[in-house]
Amino acid sequence: MSRFMQKIWLPAHAALAAAGRDLVRGALIVGRGTIGLTGIAVLLAALALLGSDRVREQALSATLSATGLIVAASSAAVEEPRRDAEPQANRWSDWLSTMPSGAAEPAQENVTRYLSRRYRVAENAVRKIVGEAFSTGRSIGVDPMLILAVTAVESSLNPFAQSPVGAQGLMQIMTHVHSDKFVTHGGDHAALDPIANLKVGSGILRDMIRRGGSVERGLQLYVGAGNLADDGGYAGRVLGEMARIKLASTGEVRDALAASLRAAGASGGSPAADLLPAAASAAARSALAAADVRAI
Repeated sequence: MSRFMQKIWLPAHAALAAAGRDLVRGALIVGRGTIGLTGIAVLLAALALLGSDRVREQALSATLSATGLIVAASSAAVEEPRRDAEPQANRWSDWLSTMPSGAAEPAQENVTRYLSRRYRVAENAVRKIVGEAFSTGRSIGVDPMLILAVTAVESSLNPFAQSPVGAQGLMQIMTHVHSDKFVTHGGDHAALDPIANLKVGSGILRDMIRRGGSVERGLQLYVGAGNLADDGGYAGRVLGEMARIKLASTGEVRDALAASLRAAGASGGSPAADLLPAAASAAARSALAAADVRAI
């Protein structure tokens, strides 16, 4: 080969060899990329079918980072857990909208009207409490109206009431003493759940009546006056309220309210007058108390 041809061939040969190597290297890169993208597609399809949103985001981020690809995504979207809606059973609106099982009896509706006006509590809340008291009382053999009378005297139907000594809820249960009875309801915090408190309190009341041998003695034991000579009039107040609830259950709601106002006046208090300032006149207190009766 002449010197002239050598000068032309040698650079051309080197250029062709470099081009061949570049083509092979490019083919290998394309092949690896194709395999990687195929794997990613398969992984994403599996995650779309089986995985949660958070798992999909984390796996996608890790996979794409390992292959050298960049994903523009907010870290908060990966790290921040999704906040699910509050469970339906935990919403008070759902508790109040759930009617007692079975159609409400006329007696229950009459008692609801009486207690709602007597203690100034919304009817839908009182209706739920009354329905549960009737259901629980019948199942354990305790007069539902006695349960409601104890509830009314103890807490005035306030499910969040707490006494200075720690009695809690509708039936003012000493939670630390009866902690074992709330285990099936989720723990001590259930003492402020109206239905759990009503069920546990009704069971305690039944046990006290059985131990005492009579309703009067059972009420004394319930209030913690079993070893005292006087229960402070507790049993009398409960039985008096029970009598008014029974009267209201027959449809005589006005008469029951009037009787409750007379009883409150005799004891020096009034549920209607309690809403007035201490300096309000006697005439104003009497007028407001009479309005409770006229509203029926």
